Amino acid sequence: MKYITKLLIITVLISCVLLSGCTQTSENSTDSPTVGDNRIQKLVIGTTNKVEDTNMNDYSFGLFSSRLTHRALVTIGANGDIVPDLATSWDTSDLKTWTFHMVGNATWHDGKPLTAQDVRFTMDYQKKNNPTWKSVFAGLLSVEAPDNQTVIMTLDKPGFNFLINLATCRVLPEHIYKNVEDPKKFNTPDAWIGTGPYVLKSFDKATGLLHYEIYDQYWGQSPAIDQIDIRYFANTDTMMLAFQKGEIDVPYAYATGYSPYYVPKLLDNENIGIMTQKNGGITSVLWFNENKTYFDSKTFRQAVSYAIDYEEMKNIFTSGYGSIPDAGFVPQSTLYYKETRPLAYDVNKSKDLLDAAGFKDTNGDGFREAPDGKKFQPVLLIRSDKVEHVRAAEMLKKYMNAVGIDVQLKIMDRSSFGDILDFEKTHEMALARTTYAGMQTGSGYGSSYIDQRIYGWSMVNDSKFQTIVDQLMTTIDSEKRRDLAGQLQDYYADEMPAITVYNMDIIQPYNKNYVGWVYNPSSGILNYDTLFGLHKA
Repeated sequence: MKYITKLLIITVLISCVLLSGCTQTSENSTDSPTVGDNRIQKLVIGTTNKVEDTNMNDYSFGLFSSRLTHRALVTIGANGDIVPDLATSWDTSDLKTWTFHMVGNATWHDGKPLTAQDVRFTMDYQKKNNPTWKSVFAGLLSVEAPDNQTVIMTLDKPGFNFLINLATCRVLPEHIYKNVEDPKKFNTPDAWIGTGPYVLKSFDKATGLLHYEIYDQYWGQSPAIDQIDIRYFANTDTMMLAFQKGEIDVPYAYATGYSPYYVPKLLDNENIGIMTQKNGGITSVLWFNENKTYFDSKTFRQAVSYAIDYEEMKNIFTSGYGSIPDAGFVPQSTLYYKETRPLAYDVNKSKDLLDAAGFKDTNGDGFREAPDGKKFQPVLLIRSDKVEHVRAAEMLKKYMNAVGIDVQLKIMDRSSFGDILDFEKTHEMALARTTYAGMQTGSGYGSSYIDQRIYGWSMVNDSKFQTIVDQLMTTIDSEKRRDLAGQLQDYYADEMPAITVYNMDIIQPYNKNYVGWVYNPSSGILNYDTLFGLHKA
């Protein structure tokens, strides 16, 4: 499936809402609920996403909450569309003031009604307590709730991609959180209360097992699965072994798939099926922090790009299920994708560029010193839980050593890695993926990862770049957007704030004894379409 990016979706949306208002039919439920013998009593999901604590700040717990127990105003459908969730419709006349019309019968799991005031409270509460809030919603000036079913949000300037940002924000109950001063310490069952189709009944921290049951007073259509267990595994190998034995029904990973290494054994099992999708994110990206000395040199970054054997990386890590994006950074499935120069492996050119940038081996030890004569040992950060990234980083070290760069690898746990890239910004280089949703936020085209005003893993503070990004945010005309998107990709190809090492298609195995599995570009296999449409074969 080729995903339509949100840029096209919202272009269509805007043409509708500017003329009148836009009411959409939700894609989050099926026309015929699963009944009788076809219902699934319990679905067991395996994951390597470990829940450390059941509070709103725990990354993995947030993933599962947004899929099962909580809902947002809007969400991302299976084909990449922005579709209704708690909002049944929305309209805007200028991309600055957005009016959302909410469902009227939704309740929280404790029976209290969901109202527009909960949405207003959530936005204010997150602004106060969520350290990443400003990265996404810095331009949100005000949130009003004139009545129980209407929310009005006002931005400081037109926001073309505002809806994609809202899709990441699950609504919280005001009557519970208004008395919670520190959400990081709030992990009692009250912290689990949402408006979704499932209720979290128990969490075993020792084993990482989360047990969910259907909420019998759910305001929408009843989902097709009565109970869901999410079972934690320390590594993918043990999870896949359990999957082959039938101990779990599906392995789940957020916004990514699984290594082709597992495919042959999985295909030998008649109860297992495999679906593949084009990746709307990027599997492996080398990030440069341009706010650090030496890494602010375009020539240096270009030199590193020519040191990498992309074909070898693709063959080793994707086994025919991947590709090498151009220097323009974005995947080919992206709307307004522009073909830029191919990423090329050229050791001699890499060495020439390093010489030109002043990186030379002055003491004869085989490694280059920095232009100021200092010892140069750049540090490359990698997440310890991403085994394939650890292996890829070892390959990158080999390539950079070959051109005289004495790179040092630093392997970190997920939490520490995230703190550095998202908040501290002390890294020099890092190896990390992008997600479909991450590529769409900000002004799209991965700009939020590059722009220091948002996530800013590359910490780019270039007026040329930011002008293009800001124009993309406020431009509706499709031809102008196409031109701006092309300019942005040309900028990436020339400046190289990040290098796509390789990209792999999504490989998602599943239990063939159940029918109705749907892969969502943002949320993966665990999404509303699967929850409401899955049934016995």
